[in-house]
Amino acid sequence: MSVFREIVFRIVAYLSYKYKAVNAHGLHSPFLFDFYNEVISPQKEFYFFRRFREILSQYKKCISTENALFLFRYAAFYKPQSIRIEKANFPVAIALTIPSITKDLSVSSLNDYTQKEQTVLASFGVLVQENSNSDLCFIEAITASTFSEIQDYKCIIIQKPHHTKVKHNLWNSLCASKEVSISIDLFQFGILLVDKNQAKQHFVVKLFE
Repeated sequence: MSVFREIVFRIVAYLSYKYKAVNAHGLHSPFLFDFYNEVISPQKEFYFFRRFREILSQYKKCISTENALFLFRYAAFYKPQSIRIEKANFPVAIALTIPSITKDLSVSSLNDYTQKEQTVLASFGVLVQENSNSDLCFIEAITASTFSEIQDYKCIIIQKPHHTKVKHNLWNSLCASKEVSISIDLFQFGILLVDKNQAKQHFVVKLFE
Protein backbone atom coordinates (compact mmCIF):
# COMPACT_ATOMS: atom_id res chain seq x y z
CA MET A 1 0.00 0.00 0.00
CA SER A 2 1.36 3.44 -0.92
CA VAL A 3 2.23 6.03 1.71
CA PHE A 4 -0.70 8.18 0.59
CA ARG A 5 -3.16 5.30 0.91
CA GLU A 6 -1.78 4.43 4.35
CA ILE A 7 -2.32 8.02 5.48
CA VAL A 8 -5.87 8.03 4.09
CA PHE A 9 -6.53 4.69 5.81
CA ARG A 10 -5.34 6.04 9.19
CA ILE A 11 -7.58 9.09 8.84
CA VAL A 12 -10.61 6.96 8.00
CA ALA A 13 -9.79 4.53 10.82
CA TYR A 14 -9.50 7.40 13.30
CA LEU A 15 -12.79 8.97 12.21
CA SER A 16 -14.48 5.57 12.57
CA TYR A 17 -12.99 5.22 16.04
CA LYS A 18 -14.15 8.71 17.07
CA TYR A 19 -17.66 7.93 15.88
CA LYS A 20 -17.87 4.67 17.86
CA ALA A 21 -15.89 5.62 20.98
CA VAL A 22 -17.81 6.16 24.20
CA ASN A 23 -16.98 7.68 27.56
CA ALA A 24 -18.06 6.52 31.03
CA HIS A 25 -21.75 7.17 30.27
CA GLY A 26 -21.70 4.58 27.48
CA LEU A 27 -20.03 1.84 29.51
CA HIS A 28 -22.30 -0.69 31.20
CA SER A 29 -19.60 -3.13 32.29
CA PRO A 30 -18.54 -2.58 35.95
CA PHE A 31 -14.92 -3.40 35.04
CA LEU A 32 -14.86 -0.90 32.17
CA PHE A 33 -16.64 1.74 34.23
CA ASP A 34 -13.96 1.47 36.94
CA PHE A 35 -11.25 1.36 34.25
CA TYR A 36 -12.53 4.60 32.74
CA ASN A 37 -12.87 6.43 36.04
CA GLU A 38 -9.58 5.23 37.52
CA VAL A 39 -7.35 5.32 34.45
CA ILE A 40 -8.75 7.73 31.87
CA SER A 41 -11.18 10.26 33.31
CA PRO A 42 -9.30 11.72 36.29
CA GLN A 43 -5.86 11.71 34.62
CA LYS A 44 -4.73 10.44 38.00
CA GLU A 45 -1.35 11.69 39.21
CA PHE A 46 1.18 9.59 41.10
CA TYR A 47 4.12 10.74 43.20
CA PHE A 48 6.44 8.86 40.80
CA PHE A 49 5.29 10.95 37.82
CA ARG A 50 7.66 13.85 38.58
CA ARG A 51 10.69 11.58 38.20
CA PHE A 52 9.07 9.72 35.32
CA ARG A 53 8.51 12.92 33.31
CA GLU A 54 12.23 13.71 33.61
CA ILE A 55 13.04 10.30 32.11
CA LEU A 56 10.41 10.65 29.38
CA SER A 57 11.90 13.96 28.23
CA GLN A 58 14.87 11.95 26.94
CA TYR A 59 12.69 9.45 25.02
CA LYS A 60 10.27 11.66 23.10
CA LYS A 61 10.63 9.59 19.93
CA CYS A 62 9.66 6.36 21.71
CA ILE A 63 6.31 7.37 23.19
CA SER A 64 4.46 10.53 24.14
CA THR A 65 4.38 11.57 27.78
CA GLU A 66 0.58 11.39 27.73
CA ASN A 67 0.58 7.79 26.49
CA ALA A 68 3.35 6.69 28.87
CA LEU A 69 1.47 8.07 31.88
CA PHE A 70 -1.67 6.29 30.68
CA LEU A 71 0.23 2.97 30.63
CA PHE A 72 1.46 3.61 34.18
CA ARG A 73 -2.08 4.34 35.39
CA TYR A 74 -3.39 1.23 33.63
CA ALA A 75 -0.76 -1.01 35.25
CA ALA A 76 -1.53 0.55 38.64
CA PHE A 77 -5.22 -0.25 38.04
CA TYR A 78 -4.82 -3.75 36.56
CA LYS A 79 -1.99 -4.79 38.95
CA PRO A 80 -0.24 -7.44 36.84
CA GLN A 81 2.21 -9.76 38.56
CA SER A 82 4.90 -9.35 35.90
CA ILE A 83 5.55 -7.66 32.54
CA ARG A 84 6.83 -8.74 29.13
CA ILE A 85 8.10 -6.19 26.58
CA GLU A 86 8.46 -7.76 23.12
CA LYS A 87 10.59 -4.98 21.61
CA ALA A 88 13.01 -2.86 23.65
CA ASN A 89 11.22 0.26 24.87
CA PHE A 90 12.70 1.71 28.05
CA PRO A 91 9.95 4.23 28.97
CA VAL A 92 7.23 1.63 28.38
CA ALA A 93 9.17 -0.86 30.51
CA ILE A 94 9.18 1.65 33.38
CA ALA A 95 5.54 2.65 32.89
CA LEU A 96 4.26 -0.91 33.10
CA THR A 97 6.73 -2.52 35.50
CA ILE A 98 6.99 0.01 38.35
CA PRO A 99 3.26 -0.32 39.32
CA SER A 100 3.28 -4.13 38.87
CA ILE A 101 3.15 -6.36 41.93
CA THR A 102 6.55 -8.06 41.68
CA LYS A 103 8.38 -5.59 39.38
CA ASP A 104 9.55 -8.50 37.23
CA LEU A 105 10.38 -7.55 33.63
CA SER A 106 10.85 -10.07 30.84
CA VAL A 107 12.77 -8.93 27.71
CA SER A 108 13.95 -10.61 24.52
CA SER A 109 17.57 -9.67 25.22
CA LEU A 110 19.33 -7.72 27.96
CA ASN A 111 21.58 -6.30 25.23
CA ASP A 112 18.61 -4.29 23.93
CA TYR A 113 18.94 -2.02 26.99
CA THR A 114 21.95 0.12 27.73
CA GLN A 115 23.90 -0.30 30.95
CA LYS A 116 22.53 3.04 32.11
CA GLU A 117 18.96 1.92 31.46
CA GLN A 118 19.55 -1.35 33.31
CA THR A 119 21.01 0.61 36.23
CA VAL A 120 17.94 2.88 36.36
CA LEU A 121 15.60 -0.14 36.31
CA ALA A 122 17.61 -1.78 39.10
CA SER A 123 17.42 1.43 41.15
CA PHE A 124 13.61 1.11 41.02
CA GLY A 125 13.80 -2.49 42.21
CA VAL A 126 13.02 -3.99 38.80
CA LEU A 127 14.30 -7.51 38.13
CA VAL A 128 15.07 -7.89 34.41
CA GLN A 129 15.23 -11.39 32.92
CA GLU A 130 15.30 -12.80 29.42
CA ASN A 131 12.17 -14.61 28.17
CA SER A 132 10.55 -15.38 31.54
CA ASN A 133 6.83 -16.01 32.15
CA SER A 134 4.67 -12.90 32.53
CA ASP A 135 1.06 -11.82 33.09
CA LEU A 136 0.99 -8.76 30.85
CA CYS A 137 2.67 -8.37 27.46
CA PHE A 138 3.25 -5.14 25.52
CA ILE A 139 3.45 -5.62 21.74
CA GLU A 140 4.26 -3.06 19.04
CA ALA A 141 3.99 -5.34 15.99
CA ILE A 142 1.25 -7.92 15.42
CA THR A 143 2.16 -11.04 13.43
CA ALA A 144 0.56 -14.38 12.71
CA SER A 145 2.37 -15.83 15.74
CA THR A 146 0.55 -13.37 18.02
CA PHE A 147 -2.56 -15.55 17.78
CA SER A 148 -0.82 -18.46 19.48
CA GLU A 149 1.14 -16.27 21.90
CA ILE A 150 -1.91 -14.61 23.48
CA GLN A 151 -2.63 -17.83 25.37
CA ASP A 152 0.57 -17.24 27.38
CA TYR A 153 -0.73 -14.02 28.99
CA LYS A 154 -3.69 -12.67 30.91
CA CYS A 155 -3.43 -9.23 29.30
CA ILE A 156 -1.93 -8.00 26.02
CA ILE A 157 -1.46 -4.33 25.13
CA ILE A 158 -0.93 -3.58 21.44
CA GLN A 159 0.45 -0.20 20.42
CA LYS A 160 -1.32 1.59 17.54
CA PRO A 161 -3.58 -1.30 16.43
CA HIS A 162 -4.86 0.75 13.45
CA HIS A 163 -1.50 2.09 12.23
CA THR A 164 -1.69 0.13 8.95
CA LYS A 165 -4.45 -1.76 7.20
CA VAL A 166 -2.65 -5.06 7.80
CA LYS A 167 -2.29 -4.34 11.51
CA HIS A 168 -5.90 -3.14 11.68
CA ASN A 169 -7.16 -6.41 10.16
CA LEU A 170 -4.99 -8.51 12.49
CA TRP A 171 -6.26 -6.51 15.48
CA ASN A 172 -9.88 -7.17 14.49
CA SER A 173 -9.10 -10.88 14.12
CA LEU A 174 -7.50 -10.94 17.57
CA CYS A 175 -10.58 -9.26 19.08
CA ALA A 176 -12.76 -11.94 17.47
CA SER A 177 -10.51 -14.77 18.67
CA LYS A 178 -12.14 -17.27 21.02
CA GLU A 179 -9.13 -16.88 23.34
CA VAL A 180 -9.98 -13.23 24.05
CA SER A 181 -12.75 -12.41 26.50
CA ILE A 182 -12.54 -8.60 26.62
CA SER A 183 -11.08 -6.31 23.96
CA ILE A 184 -10.74 -2.56 24.44
CA ASP A 185 -10.03 -0.28 21.48
CA LEU A 186 -8.44 3.03 22.57
CA PHE A 187 -7.00 3.75 19.09
CA GLN A 188 -3.55 4.55 20.50
CA PHE A 189 -3.64 1.19 22.25
CA GLY A 190 -5.59 -2.02 22.00
CA ILE A 191 -6.06 -4.09 25.16
CA LEU A 192 -6.90 -7.79 25.12
CA LEU A 193 -7.90 -9.66 28.28
CA VAL A 194 -7.83 -13.45 28.39
CA ASP A 195 -10.25 -14.89 30.94
CA LYS A 196 -12.25 -18.02 30.13
CA ASN A 197 -14.73 -17.22 32.92
CA GLN A 198 -15.59 -13.81 31.44
CA ALA A 199 -18.27 -13.31 28.78
CA LYS A 200 -16.89 -12.02 25.48
CA GLN A 201 -17.21 -8.25 25.05
CA HIS A 202 -15.69 -5.57 22.82
CA PHE A 203 -15.46 -1.88 23.74
CA VAL A 204 -14.40 1.22 21.82
CA VAL A 205 -13.47 3.81 24.44
CA LYS A 206 -12.33 7.44 24.32
CA LEU A 207 -8.77 7.59 25.59
CA PHE A 208 -8.43 11.36 25.72
CA GLU A 209 -11.31 13.79 25.72
